[in-house]
Amino acid sequence: MSEKIKAIVLTSTSGSSDFSNLQLKEENYPKIESDDQVIVRVKASGLNFAELMQRQGFYKPASKTPYTPGFEAAGVVEEIGTGVTDFQVNDRVIIYNGSGMWKEVICLSRSNLIKMPDGMSFEDGAALMVNYLTAYQILFRMVNIRQGDKVLIHMAAGGVGFAATQLCKTVKDVTVIGTASAAKHEAITQNGVAHCIDYTKEDYVQEVKKLFPLGIDVVLDPLNGENAIKGYELLKPFGRICHYGAASITSESRSFVNAFKAWWKCLSVTSLDIINQNKSVCGYHLGFLMNNPSCVDQMSTDISNLLEMYSKGLINIQHDSTFAYSKIAEAMKRMHSRQNVGKIILKPDSEIEKESPRNVEEVKVATEDKVEQTQPEQSQQGGEQKAEEVARSEIAEAHTEPVQSESEQIEHETSKLNVNDDQAKSENVSIEQTGEKSLAEEAQVENA
Repeated sequence: MSEKIKAIVLTSTSGSSDFSNLQLKEENYPKIESDDQVIVRVKASGLNFAELMQRQGFYKPASKTPYTPGFEAAGVVEEIGTGVTDFQVNDRVIIYNGSGMWKEVICLSRSNLIKMPDGMSFEDGAALMVNYLTAYQILFRMVNIRQGDKVLIHMAAGGVGFAATQLCKTVKDVTVIGTASAAKHEAITQNGVAHCIDYTKEDYVQEVKKLFPLGIDVVLDPLNGENAIKGYELLKPFGRICHYGAASITSESRSFVNAFKAWWKCLSVTSLDIINQNKSVCGYHLGFLMNNPSCVDQMSTDISNLLEMYSKGLINIQHDSTFAYSKIAEAMKRMHSRQNVGKIILKPDSEIEKESPRNVEEVKVATEDKVEQTQPEQSQQGGEQKAEEVARSEIAEAHTEPVQSESEQIEHETSKLNVNDDQAKSENVSIEQTGEKSLAEEAQVENA
């Protein structure tokens, strides 16, 4: 096909505040090059903390730039190779890979596709793989969660934290302690957290000790650094801690000094220490597992279990917000500042235009209540309050506008979006260029 597609490309690793190393570029429509390949048109992709680390150069294994990031997506099959017999054109599928998912159209091996259950949305499909598979394998393969366990989940309002809380509740009498800012406590309580700790104002170690003086059974640690030591010391005998990230090392602007400080403070124990203290320490890295042939059967089994749990209603995926590919900078900033409650979804601009031409720049999928819950952890002032009032005003207007004919809608949206022929023919759209306005606006708003 002569069609051009758009893809987010990481041109270099950098912690630059303008996010200029992420660019939206045009590529040729992919071609099937082997019998077992499938071409999928992406409807939604997931954003994860790992991609924030990739941009800054902290993620391992590291791919050579330039490349397209993205571990997970969901979409519709457009073409199949001659050797593919279990998928058909127009099948709705979940797709995953070590990279490359932030494109409009993707060609990949049939082994990287999973059929979506009936009734699953593309947003849910794009949110399941990384967060829920990570939580599932940590809980049931690494720390072996069991009845009566007391579990500390850091960042309980994030994607993995939300997933882990729900999965903990599938085991009888498991008590979840969750850390999150006060603004998110209602959301994580409704999700199943029994004890909420505001890490921005309280010493979570002391709070956990007040609740359980004898110690707890499990710690899920995505923070690392000195938090790894704190988590280990909270464990009672037979306790287990699993490290699966380094959020304390990653901030919006990369700092090797801060990264070194965090690394220096990481947990360091000997085998004799572990023997004497009767504790277990483990680590988890989905990126390595995805590329390990020996894990294929386990991955397939665990994904099947998750889909069954989803069909039974045991999994209720929490979505925070949706951003167009061209707004990847804003999406990453939201995650960096830990404003999100649940999953941040990315979509091709073309998909957002189909769904909501009135709001191409950013599509919010949360209700007004959820928007209030996902406000930054510090108090919101001035410009942000005004922006929220304007957003609500636009929503009200959208409900009261008279119905237009299709031609009138097209004319209205075309003039509103101001998309001209020169822009449409542009081969490379820079995220830095499209983000100038949003960066200027953010200068007036205090981030959490």
